[in-house]
Amino acid sequence: MNFVYNNKCNFVAFGTNKKVEGMQNKPEAINELTNKLRDILSQRAEREVPQNGKFSPVSVSFTVPDTQNKAKVAIEPDFINPKNSRRLSVASYRIGSDRLISSYIFKGTKQEIIDYLHNSESQDRIIKIIKHLSDSVDEYYRENF
Repeated sequence: MNFVYNNKCNFVAFGTNKKVEGMQNKPEAINELTNKLRDILSQRAEREVPQNGKFSPVSVSFTVPDTQNKAKVAIEPDFINPKNSRRLSVASYRIGSDRLISSYIFKGTKQEIIDYLHNSESQDRIIKIIKHLSDSVDEYYRENF
């Protein structure tokens, strides 16, 4: 069963709590989830991200298949140039913990961010970074707990 929910922090989470037909392996699952993530985030950016000025970050997350981690992609204001610049970030964290590893992957205007999300190159880059950050979280917990 798929689920999507909003909370008061401009945060959307989605995922599945059981295997869905066509999602038998991790790469296919991550591709499908990232594709949905890009669609949802670009739609929310159209509505919630202003052309100019500061705003609350807009993010979408999902559970990384076969891990205990979540991945989050967010559009945030650029604090160096908040007038019209925005940043796209990717993060990963262990469910139930406060350890977050993140990276900025793109910077531009609202429209440039939306265009980037619709570009096929963005999916490959987001997937690569999600895998890397999730592996870093796993490595940290293997070594320290």
